[in-house]
Amino acid sequence: MAIGKLFKGLFGGAPAQLVVEGVITESGEHQPRTHLGPNQAPVAAYFALDIAKASLSTGREQPPSSVRPAEFSGERALLDQFAVGDRVRIVCSTATGREIAEISAL
Repeated sequence: MAIGKLFKGLFGGAPAQLVVEGVITESGEHQPRTHLGPNQAPVAAYFALDIAKASLSTGREQPPSSVRPAEFSGERALLDQFAVGDRVRIVCSTATGREIAEISAL
């Protein structure tokens, strides 16, 4: 516990996450690449977005054009909840990754 507080104090807490808002232009399934042995990763959902707004979870604004490719990957079940034309807000697991940590309708 004390070590966790020390690291949080030294490194400023949780790492920044990429946050984007936009309209889904394409969705489907894909097979992510894996480097974890002979087993393939499970099928995942992907969403391509027309990004209207991008920022980091720290509040720092990003130009939407800097988010390339504007494609995001998440659990397969998300395809049942979101479709092309939906306006969404996606929070990625990291500032540079495209893995969906959270997604919500706007």
